[in-house]
Amino acid sequence: MPDRSRHPSHHEALISSKYEKALSIVQQLTASSGIQPSREQKLQLYACYKQVNGDVNTPRPGLFDVIGRAKWDSWRSLAGTKPLAAKEKYVNILLQVASEVSVENCLN
Repeated sequence: MPDRSRHPSHHEALISSKYEKALSIVQQLTASSGIQPSREQKLQLYACYKQVNGDVNTPRPGLFDVIGRAKWDSWRSLAGTKPLAAKEKYVNILLQVASEVSVENCLN
């Protein structure tokens, strides 16, 4: 029987592909684009992005680094989350942002 441990399953490959596309979309967002994640959604996206490579491995930023602490805390909240689950969550957050924009556009 072939060793499948080194080959991602179809599900894993699909999630990874969607994640790469989502990363590309988020990296191209500008302040003037129609899609703007909320502050909380930005923190969640950041945390998922960082968690793909593993749990927090740095000390918590100092008291006066408010943004750094918020990012660190958000990342820390995903401790123990597997990389594939973090990728899937990242995609779902972006889909949520897009759906909120679609609903808002329908109401205007």
